[in-house]
Amino acid sequence: MFFNTVLCVTCLLTGSWSVTAQTRAPFKLFEALTFADGHPDFHSFGFEHLTIADPHVLGRDIPTSDHVQEALKLPRSNKYLNIDIEIWPLSGPDQASSIAKYQKTLSAFRKADPGVKVGLYSVLPVRDYWRAIGVQGPAALDEWKQQNTDIASSLIPHVDALFPSLYTFYDDKDGWVAYAQANLSEARRISQGKPVYCFLWPQFHKSLPGKNTTRPFLPGDYWYTELDTCRRLADGIVIWGTMRGGPSYGPEKWDEKAEWWQATLKFLSEFDNTP
Repeated sequence: MFFNTVLCVTCLLTGSWSVTAQTRAPFKLFEALTFADGHPDFHSFGFEHLTIADPHVLGRDIPTSDHVQEALKLPRSNKYLNIDIEIWPLSGPDQASSIAKYQKTLSAFRKADPGVKVGLYSVLPVRDYWRAIGVQGPAALDEWKQQNTDIASSLIPHVDALFPSLYTFYDDKDGWVAYAQANLSEARRISQGKPVYCFLWPQFHKSLPGKNTTRPFLPGDYWYTELDTCRRLADGIVIWGTMRGGPSYGPEKWDEKAEWWQATLKFLSEFDNTP
């Protein structure tokens, strides 16, 4: 049986980590994948589909009851619904207003369907790279943690799970591991015991220097490291994608031999996920 291990930071700036807890919950596998042509049935590999409601369905302000009902009608294979609203600022003078909007949005879903399990994409914690890994110093790290504490105190009671985002910004595997450890440790700190399912994307984020238009897929060893890191530190993963680079945007074509997919198959073969 595979046991999830929960790691916490004992000394973030020195990179010292220790195991502090274990859970017996099976590691959950979600996918939110779209390809331009044929692809396998991901369910046959143990993945559940995660339905995501974004501003295309919810609008750009607090969703109306009609928007909420439309989101609840999206095809779902489980009780989870991830709410992805990235346009409400979570720092600066508009932070309190944004938190109130998230509260009202989550409450509207609870009222419309008490059985739905909701979470917010990349809000708990606020995704951060440089502050989180300590590069900007202790004061910046403390500022990030305080930001997450303030947001969590208002939003954690309204969610069923946390969905931190750990997308790949740089061609630096060790740097990614430090960033993932810091963000997942922070998610644990604010979670009040709720599960943590991290979003991964098998392509480089568009901010990767020199590769802004192509969004290349990750090398197999890099992607495997991401999957394995999340297996050790989180309760599950959400694999999101895909996206073709500009100028013609849209989903990528499926490639059975792609390194990221072969690394995924290796990852899936290596643990028994029974409770």
